[in-house]
Amino acid sequence: MNERTKQFRVGLVVFFFMLICSILVVLNSDFSALPFHDTYKVNLLVDEAPGVAPGTPVRRRGLPIGRVANVEDTDTGALITMEIQDGKHIKSNELGRIQTSLVGDAVIEFMQVSSPIGAATVAPEATVKGKYVSNPMDMMADMQGDLKQTIMSLGDAGKEVAELADRVNQVLGENDMQRVKHLVESADQAMLQFSQVTANLNDIVGDPILKQQLKDGLAQLPSLVGDARAIMGALQGALRSADENLKNLQGLTGPLGDRGTAIVATLEQSVRNLEELLGQVAQLTRNVNNSEGTVGLLIHDRQIYDNLNQTIAQANAAVGDVRKIVGNPELSRRIDQILYNVWVLTDKLARDPARLARGIVNRETPIK
Repeated sequence: MNERTKQFRVGLVVFFFMLICSILVVLNSDFSALPFHDTYKVNLLVDEAPGVAPGTPVRRRGLPIGRVANVEDTDTGALITMEIQDGKHIKSNELGRIQTSLVGDAVIEFMQVSSPIGAATVAPEATVKGKYVSNPMDMMADMQGDLKQTIMSLGDAGKEVAELADRVNQVLGENDMQRVKHLVESADQAMLQFSQVTANLNDIVGDPILKQQLKDGLAQLPSLVGDARAIMGALQGALRSADENLKNLQGLTGPLGDRGTAIVATLEQSVRNLEELLGQVAQLTRNVNNSEGTVGLLIHDRQIYDNLNQTIAQANAAVGDVRKIVGNPELSRRIDQILYNVWVLTDKLARDPARLARGIVNRETPIK
């Protein structure tokens, strides 16, 4: 390989290296600060702005929208002038926060802090408020004094604990140490038993069937509460009904109480009448049982009973004969004729009663 070929290869490697570096620079560079970009200015007012300087990037939701043009110290705080690219905007519901890295590089990030509904776009030359977000180094610096005090307190506490341990060792003898050892062993055994109980409880609770039953019970709990409420409502209704019944009963017993004397007197009179009636019934029963009375004779005398029975039998026979006579057609016709003649006679006598006298005097004048 000659010298010319080596130079050519070295030059080719350098060319490709510079080309790759240029591509990386282009891909990772922010060209918002170039003069050919149109921008407008927006002011940001914060209490403090550590690490912020001209050229500090401004982002919105993580995307670059501009850079810092100027930083001024005012009586109200640090006033940062930002150059925002045309087409990029900041909303009134967004807050600018200054964030710094561990090495001190700062960036202004606008984040949404409220609802975007009704949020307006910040006009050019307008001033918005922001805040500085402390980084871990600032927090460590603020906690430096507290950490020092805490470490010193821990050191003092360690010394006191060591002194207490020495005093305990001096107070406790060999017997006391045995007691402490026995106490520790008992505590260890109690913890072991507690672990066994916990394992047994875990076995019980870990049962899938029991878990499902518990879930089903909890699922039925709302319906059970609803049934309980319905029962309580029904009980309340029953109590209200009972209260109304008691009020009605009170309204009924009130007049009874007012007329109690008259009611008691009436009851006493009714009892006396009942006693008198029962006495009369007893007297009637004695008379009936007495064989000398009419009813007693009728009950106790067999002959009277037979005579009465015979009379009833003869009456039944007479009724049967009458029914036979009435059932004879010829006899029934004659009886009807006789009844008709009687009716005619009575009718004529009713119309002319003198006809009877004339018929008696003059036999020739028929009455009929």
